[in-house]
Amino acid sequence: MNLAKAEQAIVNGIYAAVAWLILDLGLLFQEHGAQTLSYLVSRPEMAAGTIIVVACIVGLFYKSRLAAITLFLLFLLPLVYRTVQAGLPSSMMLIFSLMLLYFFLTTVLGAFSYHQLKKEESDQAGS
Repeated sequence: MNLAKAEQAIVNGIYAAVAWLILDLGLLFQEHGAQTLSYLVSRPEMAAGTIIVVACIVGLFYKSRLAAITLFLLFLLPLVYRTVQAGLPSSMMLIFSLMLLYFFLTTVLGAFSYHQLKKEESDQAGS
């Protein structure tokens, strides 16, 4: 992976994270309507999850490897848990989940590649 592809993978991860956040908040709003905010306040783990995802999106703007890994795990672990507990989701949800999982995985790879390539570039410039 070259530097441009690594940066594009990170940008795609930002788009995927925003799409995931909008979908989750949209489904929450659809379910709870005007009480969505009070529901988030009454469920601190959901509010914390939302704040963490937003912080990871900001972290991806700075090409953070930790943010990329956190987003990947925050998406993967509940997906696996729900699949084990309730079986496979509907085909559309499964396709959407696999697409997001792909983007989050390439974001992790892109973030690590980006930092490795930048390090090699600075080492060559220093020599």
